[in-house]
Amino acid sequence: MGTDINLRRLLRATQTLARDARRSANRHHQVAEQIGYEATEIGRVADQIATLHVDASTITDTRETSRILRDLHDAATGYRTCAQETARTAEAANTTTANTHNGIQEAHDRAPVPMADRTWYGQE
Repeated sequence: MGTDINLRRLLRATQTLARDARRSANRHHQVAEQIGYEATEIGRVADQIATLHVDASTITDTRETSRILRDLHDAATGYRTCAQETARTAEAANTTTANTHNGIQEAHDRAPVPMADRTWYGQE
C-alpha cells in the first residue's frame, strides 16, 4: 500500500536523499584517497626495509600488503565514482521534482476557479 505524500513531503524526501548521496560520495572519496596514501606509504616502507637488509619474507609480506591496499584503492575509487554518479542523479531528481511540482503548485495558485463553499457540499 502506498504512502500518502504531498508536495512538501516529496520535496523534503528528494532533498534529503540528494544531500545524503552527496555526503556519502564525499566520504567514499576521502576513504579512497586515504587507502591510496596508505598503500603508497607501505610501499615506501617496503623499499626502506629492503635497503636495511631485513629478511626477504618480511620485505615480501610488506610489498604484498602494499599491493593488496593498491587493489583495494582501485576498487574504492570505482565505488567512489559510482557514488558520485548516484549523487549527481539524486541532485537531478531533486531539481526536476522542485521544478515540475512547483509549476503544478503555481498553476493551482493561479487557477481562476474559487473554492466551493462548504455548505454546498452538505446539500443533498
